[in-house]
Amino acid sequence: MRTAGLVVLLCLGVAVSGCKNKGDADTAPDPAAVKAQQELIARRDKLLETRKKLQDDRDKIDLEIKEIQAKGGDASEQLKKRDDLDTQLETSTSDLISMVNSKLDAMKQTGDKSANVAGREAEIASREKAVADREARVAERERALTQRDFESAQRWKDSCSTGAAPVIIQQTAPKGGNYTNKDVSALIGKARSAMNKKGIISSDLPGPAQSLESEASRAMNDNDMSKAYFAAAQLVATVDAITVNRAFIQAKTARLSAQVKATKVDEATNKQLADIIGDVMQRYNDGDFGAANKRLNQLAAMLAKQ
Repeated sequence: MRTAGLVVLLCLGVAVSGCKNKGDADTAPDPAAVKAQQELIARRDKLLETRKKLQDDRDKIDLEIKEIQAKGGDASEQLKKRDDLDTQLETSTSDLISMVNSKLDAMKQTGDKSANVAGREAEIASREKAVADREARVAERERALTQRDFESAQRWKDSCSTGAAPVIIQQTAPKGGNYTNKDVSALIGKARSAMNKKGIISSDLPGPAQSLESEASRAMNDNDMSKAYFAAAQLVATVDAITVNRAFIQAKTARLSAQVKATKVDEATNKQLADIIGDVMQRYNDGDFGAANKRLNQLAAMLAKQ
């Protein structure tokens, strides 16, 4: 019986010592773990005090039994008391063992939770670092792609043949000279419709042809219908002669690339312009000149706002 109690006390001492050593090693102990240790010590002391009193009472009963038996008397009552004390000691020992096991389990769970939290924090930190590294690589790749697109566009502009520039078609006005505003307006409307259909903007026209519509409008205001009709007819013929093909895209890209190079914009706008040029090159290589021209018109609109 005493041996079992000694084993329990040794186990309890090791457990408490282990907890204390852990607390000493931890510069920032977990409050829950500290509280658990304090409760363990308090309950241990109470159980040990109770058990010591029971053991003292049992020792006294043992002496009484020996004295009575030595005199040849009846010690049955004392034997019964000793049995009761033995039962109480066993109960006390069982309580002590149960307390130690439950508290050790509780402290283990607390330690496991702390370890889990630390593990999760380490995992989150590692994941955040990986995300930051990946974002840095993506940003670097985007900068490299932007630079590559600009350099490719520049090489393309410098090396490719721009083809023949559109020329103004000299249109002779029909004989008679009796033209009305309706006749001139119809021609201007026809030219605009053809430009919209082909995706041609004013800057795509040859230099002198870019002012033909305004010349026709001024002549109409001056009531010079022959001059107005002649300018409008030239505009229609010039637009009809333009074909959106490889040479047209080359010339337009070279012209707008030069504007991009000469325009000072912020980094975000610079990236947008570079993306458009890169897309134009892709469409050009695919032979989709209409789509390439549409993107170039978007580029021209952005440059016009700078």
